[in-house]
Amino acid sequence: MVHFDESYLTISYDADAACVIMQWKSFATSEEFRQGLNEGLKLIEEKNASNWLADLRKMEAIDPEDEQWSNEDWFPRALQGGINRMAIVPSEDIFNSLAVENIMNAVTGTDLVTHYFKELVEAKSWLKEQKVELAAK
Repeated sequence: MVHFDESYLTISYDADAACVIMQWKSFATSEEFRQGLNEGLKLIEEKNASNWLADLRKMEAIDPEDEQWSNEDWFPRALQGGINRMAIVPSEDIFNSLAVENIMNAVTGTDLVTHYFKELVEAKSWLKEQKVELAAK
């Protein structure tokens, strides 16, 4: 189910994996980046989901101020909103990859489990496995 679709980002929900999928399509301005993450968080809360899949393959550089915003504003809200597993398909853009690495390295002292994948299918499969493991407990 597509929740949000713009030239730079599509946000959807995959019920099988109980995850919000963020498929970045291109460069996002600061406003677009923040709007996108906030829209994804709204969907997490609406669906009471705990899985997040970030397909960053086509995403470009992230402004350092947006990195800081991600860590100081968005991540605390996301963790409080219930995200506890994150699958990431890294960007082809080296500047984006470095920015994401900076953001993720700053997320410490939480129960967030993060894995990186080369393909979207692998990422979805891992999140589906996590859902099954939780249901079995």
